[in-house]
Amino acid sequence: MKYTNETLSYYAKPLSKSEKDNCESTIRVVKNILENFGFRTTRSKNNSNEDELDYSYTMIKDNREFTVLLQGSYGNGTGVRQESDVDVSIISESVWHGNYKHFKREHYGFVDSDFSIIDFKYDLASFINLNYPNRIRIGNKCIDFEGNGTSRKNVDLVPCYRYRDYSNDLQGTPNNYVGGIYIECKDGNVIINYPEQTRINSTKKNNDTNYYYKKVVRTLKNIKNDMKDNGIMSANAVSSFALESIIYNVPNSIIDGCYNSMYERINAVITYLYNYKNSIKFFKEPNEILYIFNNPNNVYEEICDFINDLWRFFDEN
Repeated sequence: MKYTNETLSYYAKPLSKSEKDNCESTIRVVKNILENFGFRTTRSKNNSNEDELDYSYTMIKDNREFTVLLQGSYGNGTGVRQESDVDVSIISESVWHGNYKHFKREHYGFVDSDFSIIDFKYDLASFINLNYPNRIRIGNKCIDFEGNGTSRKNVDLVPCYRYRDYSNDLQGTPNNYVGGIYIECKDGNVIINYPEQTRINSTKKNNDTNYYYKKVVRTLKNIKNDMKDNGIMSANAVSSFALESIIYNVPNSIIDGCYNSMYERINAVITYLYNYKNSIKFFKEPNEILYIFNNPNNVYEEICDFINDLWRFFDEN
């Protein structure tokens, strides 16, 4: 294939209205399921625009507060058509895990709880299965809820605890923490992510680059899919979020340069990654807290191979 400016401009576009409508319909179905499961919605947030779907709900169940949050590529506005799953976190706010540095947990007045997010996950999965038989699979970290092929997309429901990092709290203030999510996996491992910080920082970078950052991310995700279709194996080793994280570290001046076309812009970004790929070991995710290679699924040599192949593939096309 030949990458024309028209093709790349098409790749850069956000999801279509029909795809957004399907995603929003899926979110409403999840909300209705939770309300039928015994949740009560106390606050809703929707600050969606062309570049992101910003949905969240504050919900109460059994006197415990939860945040229901759309995250991932749909929430960040970096999704492409091949990424069909909608990621929704169900975050326990009343029971959490913390990281304490300057003060012990007891200083804050926190006490233990017998609430289990694993038990909650299985109870929720059983409830969904009663209403949507044979649509549920319990994965390692989430509930896979199969869509209906039309108005409801596949959903990854992630029941998790709030993660409170008090490392920077020097005053012993209970609300002075950096908030993440703490996922207990079926295999016994724990995953800590920062979806809210990812959204905030991605939005800021998009604004600071004259709204080109997310266009570049979507374009390169589509090119990565083209590489897969052409049998380039390195494209399979790099997740969509890893690619997004790498692009996040490209300087704003490169993304928002004075170019005559989208082709020149994408070429400049790929060339930068190719020339500075030895630096990616120091790159952080868009949350600006975790390094890309804190994630054991991201392998430095594999990502370098992908960047080399990306540079050659784009140059040849």
